[in-house]
Amino acid sequence: MTFRRNLIAGAVAAIAAVAFFVPLTATAQTVLKAADVHPVGYPNVVAIESLGKKLEAATHGKFKLQMFPGSVLGGEKEMIEQTQVGAIDILRTSLGPLGPVVPEVNVFNMP
Repeated sequence: MTFRRNLIAGAVAAIAAVAFFVPLTATAQTVLKAADVHPVGYPNVVAIESLGKKLEAATHGKFKLQMFPGSVLGGEKEMIEQTQVGAIDILRTSLGPLGPVVPEVNVFNMP
């Protein structure tokens, strides 16, 4: 279980790192959309919200994170599809629904 959490945390960190390479103009603010199926106050949601505050402070407001908790953008499958087309920038999801999209993660779903 800890390995999965570390894997998910690593994936979130990698996505956030990639977001820094989005080309910007000098004064533009980039709003990153983050989504989770868990409700407000859940530890994963709190962690992403904390990431957003630190990101905004570290970039002096050039990046802002907008959190969508509680499946407001759809279920995990729908949010994975939205992430694929670029509508969601950061997604915290379980590995189960990710397997059909990225078959390589199925190695972690084996019994």
